[in-house]
Amino acid sequence: AEGTRFRNSFLTTSICCVSRASILSGQYARRHHVNDFKTQLASLANTYPVLLRQNGYYTGFIGKWGVDANNKEYLSRCAAEFDFWAGATGQSAYWHAADCNYITSNNTTDRTNCFCSCPPAAQKGDGVTKTGPNPTLKNPVHAETEFMPAKIRSFLDARDGGKPFCLSVSFKAPHGPIGGFAPRFAKDFENENIPRRPNVNEQEALRQPAFLRASLHGDDGLELARDTELNGPRNQKFRQYYRLIEGVDFAVGEILNELAKRGLATNTIIIFTSDNGYFSGEHGFLGKWFMHEESLRAPMLVADPRAPAAQKGQTCDEMVLNVDVGPTILDFAGVKIPAVMQGQSMLPLLAAPTRHFRDEFFYEHLFEFAPKPPNHIERSEGLRTADWKYTLYVDQTGPARKELYHISADPFETNNLAADPQQKSRLEAMSKRHLEMRKELK
Repeated sequence: AEGTRFRNSFLTTSICCVSRASILSGQYARRHHVNDFKTQLASLANTYPVLLRQNGYYTGFIGKWGVDANNKEYLSRCAAEFDFWAGATGQSAYWHAADCNYITSNNTTDRTNCFCSCPPAAQKGDGVTKTGPNPTLKNPVHAETEFMPAKIRSFLDARDGGKPFCLSVSFKAPHGPIGGFAPRFAKDFENENIPRRPNVNEQEALRQPAFLRASLHGDDGLELARDTELNGPRNQKFRQYYRLIEGVDFAVGEILNELAKRGLATNTIIIFTSDNGYFSGEHGFLGKWFMHEESLRAPMLVADPRAPAAQKGQTCDEMVLNVDVGPTILDFAGVKIPAVMQGQSMLPLLAAPTRHFRDEFFYEHLFEFAPKPPNHIERSEGLRTADWKYTLYVDQTGPARKELYHISADPFETNNLAADPQQKSRLEAMSKRHLEMRKELK
């Protein structure tokens, strides 16, 4: 209600580590080369937080970093590029002990050494045992509802009041383990039938080629597609998933309340987005990775309290991407957008949401996790336009390696037109454009 909601916001790669690198750098994976969980950004020099700091901003990072995040030496180097650092190792945790080094760190003078010191048993499960904190944790504190809001307050306490600030808050939720929700939400959505899209059914799941059905979590996705019971596994799982989202909602509220309390709400821009989408049984899938809409889309909200009333509560249907976040932040700050960034500033769309922005974008997901099932992820690339989507499964050779969907006519992607003779020229044109962009974006 206070800003602009982008109804066609997409990811250039739908997986956390790659997407977070793209958000920081404003680059496609083809350029920043982060395609897995162990590759580092070669340089932080042209990322938005470093550029802002060089231009007089007080900068902070809180939560899941996600890029080579098990490498403590690399995280220490990343931390040194910020004024305030509370970046977490690995996938981050839902629960920490109150005396954990990550919790007690002041995140400024000790920002390069604020690693988790919780018991190893708790660290392995991201602090979660079933739907509560690991019993080895002493006086456990919860991520979204307790220690992240506390870290946000610490950042605002520590900041240099003579400088503008940029704080990046990176939540773990709604990532697994899905039992990581706060106890206050434990009874929410009980006996609720979680909405399901029309493509959550056995027929659509079995339509998928065998190599996709054998991809990571394929059996789990098929179970969700088949399940129609009120208290079956699908509803049970996504009730917990919704509780995780409630935790994020709570934390965002805490941020807004804190800004208002400190007199900062009228001059602080909020950008809210996500690093990937998520399947809940659509097409028989669970997780993300593939180029289907459920995986490809992410929320994008931009609220500038200084904007005129006419711009508040508006929507925009132009296609925006995760690589647009960095350029947008720099543009807001009046900092020159480096040529190496491949995204575009969204600022023109805030003033004129019907203004033309982009016609197409390239998609790539090259992380395969393991070479063979059950932990294998099928690699894919593709091209998305306003109305059409072309997907190529790069390691396949048969006719099922290509998909073509008319999104405006078939939004649930149940009719693959790749073998339709009437769409031969379109398939060839999109395939050609995909290969062109593949080269252009390096």
